[in-house]
Parts: sequence; structure tokens; C-alpha cells
Amino acid sequence: MTRPKVASRVNPLDLMAGLEDTPVTEAPLAKIIVADGFNPRRLITSDAFAADALSGLVQSIREFGVLQPLLVRSQGDGYHLIAGERRYVAAQEAGLTEVPIRVLDVDDDQAYAIAVIENAQRKDLDLVTETLVGFDLLSKRLNMSVPEVVTYLHKVRNNTAPDDLNVEPLLRSLYGTGITTWASRRAKILQLTPEEQTAVRQGQIDATVCVELIRLPAGARREALLQQAITESLSAAQLRVLVHASQQSGGSSPELKARVGDLRKRLLKLSSLTGDEAQRAEELIAEIDSRIDQLLSR
Repeated sequence: MTRPKVASRVNPLDLMAGLEDTPVTEAPLAKIIVADGFNPRRLITSDAFAADALSGLVQSIREFGVLQPLLVRSQGDGYHLIAGERRYVAAQEAGLTEVPIRVLDVDDDQAYAIAVIENAQRKDLDLVTETLVGFDLLSKRLNMSVPEVVTYLHKVRNNTAPDDLNVEPLLRSLYGTGITTWASRRAKILQLTPEEQTAVRQGQIDATVCVELIRLPAGARREALLQQAITESLSAAQLRVLVHASQQSGGSSPELKARVGDLRKRLLKLSSLTGDEAQRAEELIAEIDSRIDQLLSR
């Protein structure tokens, strides 16, 4: 696992808490730059920026203007947009030439974290987008890959490692839930196929139902069960029965059963280790445990 990044000089959560103290000014829309790939919401889906999704906001801005200032930082003789792209696009559509802004003095990492925080506070953000953006933030903040982040969360949850990176307070500040939720329920969202994520995002199926499918490998059978679950409005319990039946029809290979039996015997021998070897064994078991959790989704 790679080392975490050195903490930025200003905590984005502290900066957001004092946001009301930052003065509001007017800026020409033409001087605000929207960087490609910066908005964490666009990294996951662009549905929120479609014309039909923006129509109500455009009409509101025509009547009342932009009520919530955009968050920006200085860039040359203009500004780089941090948060408020939907308001920015809608203001253009409404024919505005100027919008209210708050200018923040932040670096790249802080700017991205603030964009995620601002998105996390939105009531209309769907569970899939919120989860994927949340894991992306943790990946960047901790300088880990997303699978490494999941492993870290499982270790803390299973009390095999301390939360020395302070992820628990960060998650609770942003989402109101901590490591236990993100290591179990939220991590399952990562295992959904793109089609399943889209179905959840569009409200065709509830996430608590859809995650039953991750017990199956991606493929035709899983796709068929997704469509059946949507068409018949299946509950999680009903879909679980169908998934179990599909697993039983496939059966477990004799080779896999033999490997599991052999591994069980070898794991028992680890209990005799001491010192550094025992510590290393605990780390390996924690990693295996987290990967098994991901595979079985228990």
C-alpha cells in the first residue's frame, strides 16, 4: 500500500465551514474557466447536465438570478470553477453575462476535495454517483488505489488496523456515515456492472436489491436477472433466491473445494507465529478477508 499524501495546509472541511465569511463578488461568465474532467460529478455521469435536467434551473435563474454563488479560484486574469457547474451552464442558457462568485485560496487537492464536499451536500445526488465520487475522493486524498482504500476500510472495520488516516471523521463529516457503512454497503456499489449502476441511478431498481447480483460473475445470466428484477419489481429477498438458484445450477468445482480445504489447514498453522511474522500474518489475513468479503458480499 502506498503512503498517504501529506495533509494540505488548509483542511477543505474547515474552509467549507467558514465559507460564509468569504465575500461575494460578481464576475463575467466569460472569465470563468471550466476544466475538462475536474467536476467529480461529470466523472461519473453527465445526466445532471442534460438540457431536460437543467430546464427548471434555467427558468429559476431567468426569474431570480443565481442565488448561490459559484466557488472559484484565481487563474491568470480569470477564474477556475471549483463548484457550481450546473449553475454556470444554466446561467449561460438563461442569457446571464455575470454571476456571483466566492474566490477561494486553495491548491489542486483542496479544490477537488471542495468540489466533492459541495456535491456531497446536494440532496438530489443519487447513491451510485455519491459512492463513486466518495471513493474517488478517498483515493486521491489517501494516495491509494480504490481497491487499496477498500482494503484499508476493511482493516479498520475489523479492528486489525487503526484509522491513523482519520477516514472515519472525514466520511461522517461529508456523508453522515462512517467506515462500517463504506466498507460494507457502499463498497458493494463498486462491484455493480455499469449497466447495474445506471439502473440504480435511474431509479429502475433499488441499490439494496441490485447488490444481490454481485454474488454472480458478470455475464448473460446476471444481465437477465437484472432485467427480470426490474420488470417484476423484485425484492432483495426474491432476487436472492434466484441468484442462489443460479449459483446452485452452476455448482462449485472440485478443484476449488480442494484448494479451500488446503488453505484452511495452512491458515491454522499461522496461529503459532510470533513477532514480526505474526504481524505480517495478520496483515495478510486482513487483506484476504477483505477480498473474500468483496467476492461473497456478506
